[in-house]
Amino acid sequence: MPGFDRRFKTIPLPLIATLASGMIFMALLAVRMGWFQSAEVPAGAPKSTISESESWMVIYQKSLKIGMSHRKISPITDGIAISETTVMRLNTMGMAQVIHIYTQGVLNTDFSLVSFRAEIKSGLFRFAVNGEVQDTSLVLNANGRPLTLKLQSPIYLSAALWDAAGRAGLSENQSLTISVFDPLTMAPQPVKITDVGSDQIEIMGVWQAVRKISVEVMGSRQTAWIDTDGSVLQEEGLMGITLKKISTEEAKDSGLATGEDLATGEDLALAVSIPVDQVIADADKLSRLVLRITGVEIISTEKQRFDSGILTISRESLSGLSEDYFAEPVVFLEPATFIQSDHPLIIKKLWQIISEKDAPLVRIQKICEWVYQNIEKRPVLSVSNALETLENRMGDCNEHAVLFAAFTRAAGIPARIETGLVHLRGRFYYHAWNSVFLGRWVTVDSLMNQIPADVTHISLSGGQKISWPENQLEILGAIGNIGISILEQQ
Repeated sequence: MPGFDRRFKTIPLPLIATLASGMIFMALLAVRMGWFQSAEVPAGAPKSTISESESWMVIYQKSLKIGMSHRKISPITDGIAISETTVMRLNTMGMAQVIHIYTQGVLNTDFSLVSFRAEIKSGLFRFAVNGEVQDTSLVLNANGRPLTLKLQSPIYLSAALWDAAGRAGLSENQSLTISVFDPLTMAPQPVKITDVGSDQIEIMGVWQAVRKISVEVMGSRQTAWIDTDGSVLQEEGLMGITLKKISTEEAKDSGLATGEDLATGEDLALAVSIPVDQVIADADKLSRLVLRITGVEIISTEKQRFDSGILTISRESLSGLSEDYFAEPVVFLEPATFIQSDHPLIIKKLWQIISEKDAPLVRIQKICEWVYQNIEKRPVLSVSNALETLENRMGDCNEHAVLFAAFTRAAGIPARIETGLVHLRGRFYYHAWNSVFLGRWVTVDSLMNQIPADVTHISLSGGQKISWPENQLEILGAIGNIGISILEQQ
């Protein structure tokens, strides 16, 4: 097992790095499960003619085959049926896990959405979401929780993304920005589509003339190469992840479709970690840390101040706290799709952990200690939610954070999730933790059992995003761009 650090007791070295692999995983899902786009299609644009087809894509991490995707499109009465099955083996913190992703959709003849269903399976964890367009609304159900979103215009599956870009009449180097609905964050996101121009690529041993299209979302860029009939031949995204079209015969003969012969790629968490020029020893004893940060703008919070590239992080005090909960938006007290603080199982367990007589800070301390002691620390590749974490009793920083938030909100104390970086042995790893409002925001890390969290916690989201995992995905653009040097330890 990897090295240990006094702060983490029995936590293996890379387990705090799970946020990075989680972000990359969800970036892949954004492509494979389908970004739902709300785009204006030019009036009078011809409806595309669809014939029955299927395609297979191998998923590479650098040169290693780590996955396979199978997609089918079929014409049906007054519409189009689309389905996609993806299997991937991802290496996170030295543990290889196989992920299965299923997507089905029914579209109108102009590619606009009628209904869809998507599911992720990884070990004991399962995430499912389905939706249907009803008049001017999208009616959703995510892991049993209903949600209705008002629509300003038709929405589209990712299968129609490139078609919509083509019908927009983009010329070389011209861009179009559209609003998309992402089923993982349950929120709209702006997406910039750019026609990069003509190109040539080799697919199945044949060089083909293609159009190169760039898609940018939340600071992360993906690229696709499309042939003359609109078929995607190749895609590239984060961390050297590439999808490349192969023949049906090769796909069925390879064994990749069942996940049997998938390779184990590079450890994603370690690969995106950020080296620094010196080790921070006894971080839990530091009261102040000063860093030079390049490549990203950082939000100033109660704990950290960022000015002209210099970040100063100060350890918080637990004195002078109050119970003025409502100075912050009440939404941080409310249940959410992935933070099910109103679920009977969450509430029942909470009152086994705390009592009515406990003061707010005592409640926080008891919840933090229980999550730290009772959730097995191991990587999970799924869309983190509190109820599954409680039932399965395992997870990484994401699962710890959502379960802690659910317990704390159920206890009547506002809680939010922060995402960013934390230091361990000369590197900063992507990480998630919480903050609670007791007259002012105070950080809590239940994976490390820290109240407040030590000064090596660098918040990139500032905890301002209400939706989880939107605040996780919003820092995708930071990967590979951040530089950190240590100026002062006090």
